[in-house]
Amino acid sequence: MASNMRVMLVDPSLFTGPYDGALTQGLVAHNVLPQWATRPLRKGDQAEIEAEFVDPYFYRWVDGLDFLPEKLRLALKGVSHIWGLSQLLFKVWRRRPDVVHFQWAVLPKIDAWFIRQLRRWSPVVLTVHDTVPFNGEKISTFHNNGFDQPLWSSDRLIVHTQAGRANLVARGLPASKIDVVRHGPLALKVAPPAAATSAFHEDRGRYTLVLFGEIKPYKGVDVILSAMATLPQEIKSSLRLIVAGRPRMDIEPLQRQASELQLDGVVEWVPRRLSDEEMADLFAVADSLVFPYRQIDASGVYYLTKSLRRWMIASAVGVFKEDMLDGQEGRLVPSEDVAALAAAIEEACLTRPSPDAAGGGGSWTEIGDRTRQVYDKAMESWRHERG
Repeated sequence: MASNMRVMLVDPSLFTGPYDGALTQGLVAHNVLPQWATRPLRKGDQAEIEAEFVDPYFYRWVDGLDFLPEKLRLALKGVSHIWGLSQLLFKVWRRRPDVVHFQWAVLPKIDAWFIRQLRRWSPVVLTVHDTVPFNGEKISTFHNNGFDQPLWSSDRLIVHTQAGRANLVARGLPASKIDVVRHGPLALKVAPPAAATSAFHEDRGRYTLVLFGEIKPYKGVDVILSAMATLPQEIKSSLRLIVAGRPRMDIEPLQRQASELQLDGVVEWVPRRLSDEEMADLFAVADSLVFPYRQIDASGVYYLTKSLRRWMIASAVGVFKEDMLDGQEGRLVPSEDVAALAAAIEEACLTRPSPDAAGGGGSWTEIGDRTRQVYDKAMESWRHERG
């Protein structure tokens, strides 16, 4: 049996709470003693990580100040982030964990500087959930230009797909320091009810497409709207598309696009964060889950909904291309190919297919084992570097 290993894991903004909680279970199964550095839970948040493993000191005094002007709020959060990293630095100096594992670099240039300081006492592993900076979005020059600095500063990197690994190698990062550790399945908190009892049920019997998750430019909502506009009228009249999730962009242009394409009776908007019960209701009526993404490495929504065994229509990028069985679990189409996406939607509407196979992926116990192996490599190379 492997000896105990002490690891500090860092997800300041709790960007991937469900992933963090599942990873914790996998690590504990392999005698890794995790301690997470995160923000406090907000109203409506669920505790994904067991409380004994969490130290929520990031943004403690500024989280929830949404009433402030945006520029002031962001400035205060930036200062608070630096304070949180300073706290992390002190805790690592005092506790000397075997490894520090970052899930996200929130302010890349600043995080890179702190990572270099942390490496004085412990090796650092960074999981690069999105290897294309912000999935192609232009956040700011400060964010985008510094994206790779934490990657270069870390001892080892984890990505979720072979395509993600290739992206980093193409940018000059050493292939020898990059490990592929697949994402694992995520569990729904509430089982979907019978479709007829769902709050999203309708009596018209239309084929229901669901595009779920935070609404961002790379998700390709505009692409699927363009695709649906090209469908024959008899197909459009037998379809509905539900776009549901918290907007992370201005969706008014998308809603205007839908109106201009005469899709008002076809597209339903649920532009807010859904509760677990609402998510279950939504998935209960889904005939097909759609992922018209421009770019992605791994998708939490994909791993959350995979167990539902719904037909999927997805861009042939990232995890979809590597994990989904085309023609058996769903249909893969070229990214941003409006005609191919329209054809896949029409095919699904006419044939109403059911998936007959499950793709790859691993259990969280296996993922915990692979992650511990990455920690071992990081410790070995870090010690070798220091003689």
